[in-house]
Amino acid sequence: MRLYDCYGQHTLEQLQDQLERYADVALYEDVFSTAGLEPGAISSWEDFRSLPLTTTEDLLADVESNPPTGSLHEEGAMISFTPAKDSELPVFETPGDITRYAEVHGRIFERLGMEPGMRAMVAFGYHGFGTGYLLHRALEYNGIEVIPAGPGDSEAKAARIDEFDVDVLWANPSFALEVAEHGGESLDIFIGGGEPFTSVDGRREQVHEAFGDLECAVDCFGLRQAWPVALECAAECGLHVVDDYMIVEIVDPETGDVLPLGERGEVVLTHLDREAGGMLRYRTGDLSVLEEGSSPHVDGSTVMMPQGVFGRTDEMHKIKGVKVYPQGIPLVLGSFDGLNPFAYRLTITSDGGSDHLAVTVEGEVDEGALEDALADRLLVRPDEVTAVDDLEDGPSVVDERY
Repeated sequence: MRLYDCYGQHTLEQLQDQLERYADVALYEDVFSTAGLEPGAISSWEDFRSLPLTTTEDLLADVESNPPTGSLHEEGAMISFTPAKDSELPVFETPGDITRYAEVHGRIFERLGMEPGMRAMVAFGYHGFGTGYLLHRALEYNGIEVIPAGPGDSEAKAARIDEFDVDVLWANPSFALEVAEHGGESLDIFIGGGEPFTSVDGRREQVHEAFGDLECAVDCFGLRQAWPVALECAAECGLHVVDDYMIVEIVDPETGDVLPLGERGEVVLTHLDREAGGMLRYRTGDLSVLEEGSSPHVDGSTVMMPQGVFGRTDEMHKIKGVKVYPQGIPLVLGSFDGLNPFAYRLTITSDGGSDHLAVTVEGEVDEGALEDALADRLLVRPDEVTAVDDLEDGPSVVDERY
């Protein structure tokens, strides 16, 4: 099945309505002009695929040309911010957008077994970036009581969870593990975000073990300017794209061509229902793969990100004919207790036209097991894996072939 067949005609009609909202948005004038199409003339997925991809650089240039908001702003919108390159981008949500967020989350919460009357703690920041505020509103809208805890002070958070019999914790996975050291026994559901979670082998199991009696510990993915994108259900079988709100494509990072289901590449996002700040074929730089899937908690099949996000496309090296993305390596190293996940070096050499890949890591590990794990993630098997006590400072990738 092709990717766009998974979305279907109803999604295309939603998309057409969304594109017409962009008719007077300066940021997207060149997009439609390059494709030779008016927003209202896009009548097929083929037309949609002809639209050029947009980038963070495009968003920054739009703000510079139309300071301080850029052309995605709508009057009356909430303004928050997200890091972008060496700067920050404004992000906009109208009251209607915030209500729409909340409605979309209602179906997500049902898939997790969350019901009105439950109590949740949100441990993301509320100020500046606004993530905690939006999650809070979504929970509250769906009848779930919220403790707006914010980040930090894991011991105090654990005490509050136990004192108030909190059912749901929404936080960074690493912070959740800190909370579990001090308590949190009342929790039934953990929703992890803001950092790699299920893409790190064994991390979900760590969270389950730390809290002892969770019904589910699930992953979610989204950007501050494009939330939500995909979240798991209680079956913990991979992230379901929120396909009535967001189109996700996977493209070849070099060519920008849309890749078939099952092939890894760069995540590209398009809003289906957004009044302000809508993204149109936006290149995230995140590495993932899409598949069609199902779950007992989901009606019918859905577009899924079964492995979550497992790297970045900012740095790519072709080794033995395979595109290798080194920024996915910390996710592999993080699944081995004895390794520093951020201390590694790839050395690429060539002998007689054949590439040779050597990987050096810091710590103690079964080198054979690490070789297998790296081969599974990188799709190319290292010729040599070495663990050292102390890795010398230097670049993470040394390419000596040229």
